[in-house]
This record gives sequence, structure tokens and C-alpha cells, in this order.
Amino acid sequence: MRITQLTQALYLFLLLQLLLQFIAIAATAVLTPLRELSPKRLRNRRTHQKRLSGSLDQIEDMGDVSGGSSCNTAGSGCNEAGGDLNSMKCGSNSDSFMGHPSPKQTATNIAQKAAHEAEQAYGTQQSAAAEVSHMVKKQLADRAYAAAKAAEAALSGKQQIVEQLEAEINDAESVMQQATDSIASSQNNLHAAHNSAKKAHQLFLAMEAIMKLAKENLCQAKNAATGAQQEFDDKAQLMETAQCRIDTLKKRLCESRRDLQNIKKSAYKAVCAAAEARKKASRERRTAVRRGRRKRRIKHKEAVASQ
Repeated sequence: MRITQLTQALYLFLLLQLLLQFIAIAATAVLTPLRELSPKRLRNRRTHQKRLSGSLDQIEDMGDVSGGSSCNTAGSGCNEAGGDLNSMKCGSNSDSFMGHPSPKQTATNIAQKAAHEAEQAYGTQQSAAAEVSHMVKKQLADRAYAAAKAAEAALSGKQQIVEQLEAEINDAESVMQQATDSIASSQNNLHAAHNSAKKAHQLFLAMEAIMKLAKENLCQAKNAATGAQQEFDDKAQLMETAQCRIDTLKKRLCESRRDLQNIKKSAYKAVCAAAEARKKASRERRTAVRRGRRKRRIKHKEAVASQ
């Protein structure tokens, strides 16, 4: 009866161990960088798989010895296998103390060995998961740091654009000042031309004898007035163009300053996020190392206690 219960328990344990092995193989297939970083751990896992196959052969041999009744009752006894395993271990120990070695004791030793190997595989999976988590967080922190560097480069470029626009505005203002001075001079010339025309007209009315000379002076004065008016119009157009250019540059300057402020804020947030990501990755790395040490100590204590 105990052999049948032991066989059922070992079949249940075998199913659990095969499930753990399948999970480990899937994790290994997904986490390819971990294979490159931990070749020693992969060799240990392959050794564990070989041991598992050897244990499976021994369990199948023992299932052949126990007979077909154990195979028929394996499905119904799986739920009770966990509770009967400790009682089977106690029974096998009592038989060994009495000096009667039997196949039950051999099966118990095989089960203990398989349980120990399953615990080792579980610990290996936990440490591998912690390393993968640390790698992913470190990669995210590096990406955040690269983004912060790119934001700083964009900030520097925008600062140069702002300085260039300010220099262009200063040049445009100087051109506008020159145009204003030229327009004032043109206005003075226009007033002088109008006065000359008035004087010439008065001379034409006063002295008919010198009508011809007065007409020539009048024509010259009109031509001068026309040229002055044309010059005034040109200067006014130049002034209007310069004013439009100044307005456009001022608008671009305001937009560039807003972009500069936004880029400064984004760069500051990116730098803060990168620093926080590095701190968090370092803290979680230390926490994972502490947990791993604590688990190894607990497993060592349990192994010493079981011995």
C-alpha cells in the first residue's frame, strides 16, 4: 500500500517538475541575453535536466515493479499524495532503523533527491528573473539618459537660433534708424523745393521781363519736387518693409523663446527621470541581491535541518 502511495506521490511530483522544466525552457528561449551572460548557469540547468531524466527512468522502473494497480489509482491519489509523503518518509526511516532495507527506502531517497533538485531549479529561475529585471531597468535608464543628452543638444541649438535672431533684429533696427534719418532729410528737401517753387512763381508774376528764366527755374523746382516726392515714397516703402521685417523677427523671437523655455523644462524633466531611474535600478538591484542572499541562507538552514 505504501509503495502504491509513494508511486502516486512521485508521479505528482514528476508532473510538477516537468511543468517547472517547461517554464524554465520558455524563459530561456525568451531571455536570450541571459544565456550569453550566464553560461555556467545554463550548464547547471542542462545537468539538472539530465538528472531529471535519470530520475524519470528510475520512477518508471519502480512503477513497473509496483504493478498495474498503482497506475490505475494514480489519478485518484494525486490529491492525497502531498499529505501522505511525510508519513511515507517516516515509515521508510523507521524501516531503515530496524535494519530492513527495502524498495520503499530507495524510492524515498529518489523523491528527496528530486525535491532537492526542484528547489535548486526554482532558485535558479528566481535569480535569473532578478537579473533580467535589472538589465531591463538599466536599459531604460540608459535610454532616458540618452534622451536627456539629446534634449540638451536641442536646447543648445535653439539658444544659438535665438542669439542669431536678436542680432538680426539689432541690424534691422539700425537700418530702420538710417531710413528714418533719410526720410527726415527728404522731407526737408521737399519743403525747400516747395519754397523755391513759390519764390519762382512770385518772380514770374513780378517780372515779366525775366519770364523765361523764371519758367526754367519753375521747371527745375518742379522736377526737384517730383524727385523729392519719389525719394520720399521710396523711403516710406523701405521704412514699411523694415517695420514688417522687425515685426516678423520679433514674433519669431517670441516663439523661439517659448520653445527655449519648453525645451529647458523637457530637458530638466528628462535629466530628473534619468537620475530617478538609475537610483531605482540601483535600489532594486541591492534589494534583489539581499533577497537572494536571504533565500540562500534559508535554503542552507533548511538543508542543514533536513540533514
